[in-house]
Amino acid sequence: MALAAHFASQSGRRSRRWLLLILLLTTILALPTLTYPLGRDQGEFATIGRGILNGRVPYVELWNPKPPAVFYVYAAAMAILGQTTEALRAIDIVFVPVISAALYGIGSRLAGRRTGLWAALLLPVFYFTETFWTLTQNDGIALLPMALAMYAMVRAAEGGQRAWLWALAGGALCGWALWFKYPFILFAGAVIVNYLLLRPRGSRLWKPLAAFLGGGLATGLGGVGLMAAQGALNALIESALVTSQYTALGFNLNDLGAALGTYLGFRWSHWGALFLLALAWPVVWLASGLPARRRLWAGVWIWLLAGLAIMLVQAKGYDYHWLPMLPPLALLGAGTLERLLHFVARGRPAYPLRALAAGALLATLAGGVWPKTLPYLSGQEDRVAYYSRFQAGEFVADESLLVSQYLQERVAPGDSLFIWGFRPEVYYMSRLNPATRFIFQFPLVGTWYPQAWREETVEVLWAAMPPYTLVLQVDYMPWVTGRHEDSNELLQEYTELNNWLIANYVRETQIGNFFVWRRKS
Repeated sequence: MALAAHFASQSGRRSRRWLLLILLLTTILALPTLTYPLGRDQGEFATIGRGILNGRVPYVELWNPKPPAVFYVYAAAMAILGQTTEALRAIDIVFVPVISAALYGIGSRLAGRRTGLWAALLLPVFYFTETFWTLTQNDGIALLPMALAMYAMVRAAEGGQRAWLWALAGGALCGWALWFKYPFILFAGAVIVNYLLLRPRGSRLWKPLAAFLGGGLATGLGGVGLMAAQGALNALIESALVTSQYTALGFNLNDLGAALGTYLGFRWSHWGALFLLALAWPVVWLASGLPARRRLWAGVWIWLLAGLAIMLVQAKGYDYHWLPMLPPLALLGAGTLERLLHFVARGRPAYPLRALAAGALLATLAGGVWPKTLPYLSGQEDRVAYYSRFQAGEFVADESLLVSQYLQERVAPGDSLFIWGFRPEVYYMSRLNPATRFIFQFPLVGTWYPQAWREETVEVLWAAMPPYTLVLQVDYMPWVTGRHEDSNELLQEYTELNNWLIANYVRETQIGNFFVWRRKS
């Protein structure tokens, strides 16, 4: 027994060293993502996060349809690292190794330490090769509490005197995840089902489940208390109610089918190999003739189905809505890969094959990040040229940079700005404050939003009179606004706002899709 424990300890230490090496290498290879520009969503999170640091109240003074957790994560990153784009992109660099370590812990219990190591490698490879649009997103950041919650409940299911503490942590982490997005309540259900599957037969349920519920209530009600203390609870509830109507836009077969058709192709281009590994899991495990530990793996499939349900219930199919599926896909891919390599080796040492597969995955990560960043990192191109290569629809990142620079040369930091369109990253990059609480146009366009908000905005603008106003063109977003016109066209229908602009501003220049209006002397 002592000899067996010695070898188990040796194997454990060796696996942990391999894990540290994986985390170190994937982090180093992913470092150039720090240079990625902000997209629209990152811009809104950054603007509200900076507002929180400056004492502004979310929803009341800076409106948003999402729960507040992501704003506070962004605020924390700025408080620690400074108010830069790199500070925000560093959230991924810090969070992903922790997520990978959690998957190692889960995978090790599923099928051994090698499977855990493959999961810890697969997740950062497929995460960091996402686009600038999908990285540092709400759904990606939420993978941290999700993965840790699942790991905690797997540990709770092992029993022991500390099982209730693990369950308490799992509930608290699920409560935290829910504050990132309301549909994540489905993930909490998957965590509970996993616990019920994995717990020893005949063990008592009430204590760990009570601890789980207590942890969830602690973070859930804690968030409610925080919002109430700031006087933002009613505005948060109103935000959630109108957002449900926005989500309902996609609840028809034509729109949902078109969205899934578009984004499934995009997702396949990024995750195709991972999908194939997951789909091959049953075949590989049956062919290997090894025990499948059905209850453990059934929990991973349930996790994956919960992620799929989270994506579908949002009825949009956006690329980042798929991210909650990535951790269980990485686990399934890890199980398939390890068994496949074992099967191919046919009794011979599998280390060369494992080294080759690991090298290919690391090369995939390097190839997905370094080629597009190296010219900028080496000084061969400036920041404007670098940003021009980051596009999504009509969005081109260099326009945001050029507009921000243009404004910074003409106004003082901390001054106000009004943007009629959905480009909140300019607020953050220019260091200017939103003149109204609506940092994008769609709450003032969609028919399901209160009409009083339109009157409120114009009244505030007559009092604020920011030095500059930006109006966007060709930003056609019917899935957000419910309309097929761009912002400049919608402005003509918003008579009060259009009259305010014409009476007080003159169109000074155009930068890309931005019309720049300057306040008259």
